[in-house]
Amino acid sequence: MEKFACEIENMLQEKLLIYKELKKIVEQEKNYIVDMNVDSLWEMAGQKKQLASEIVQIRGRIISLFQENKIDLNMAENAFSLSQIVNCLPVPANIKSDVKNIKVKLEIVKEELTGLVSENKRYTNEYLSVIHGIFATITGDEKKEAYNNAGKVLTEGFRKTLLRVEV
Repeated sequence: MEKFACEIENMLQEKLLIYKELKKIVEQEKNYIVDMNVDSLWEMAGQKKQLASEIVQIRGRIISLFQENKIDLNMAENAFSLSQIVNCLPVPANIKSDVKNIKVKLEIVKEELTGLVSENKRYTNEYLSVIHGIFATITGDEKKEAYNNAGKVLTEGFRKTLLRVEV
């Protein structure tokens, strides 16, 4: 059974490394959002999909290993819980504590990753609203407010244009 626990521990370590790599990518993605580097953002999206696929594969390998060893996980097919995995390990407490440490590290990286993704989403929304405002100004979108040189909102009587020529 110790070999079984060692295999689970190795897979969780592998999963932790992938999450750390994903975190690095999301951190770099923030710079690309700020720079509005669309090509690099598309490349990052492909890398994130690849890492997500690897995480799903590890999850499948862990579940398969439990099934091969005829250990019931006591969880639904589509639910995956690291806590449940650790609790179901039929090994001594000292070995189980090593696996728990990896589980805690995984949870910390996941929380950090969630925060980074949320921040990137906020940046993206801010930059998209700026672009939307520019296009609204160019196209004369009547729903958007227009501003004069003093920064005051123009009244409805004025025509909203990007350029105005006076002769």
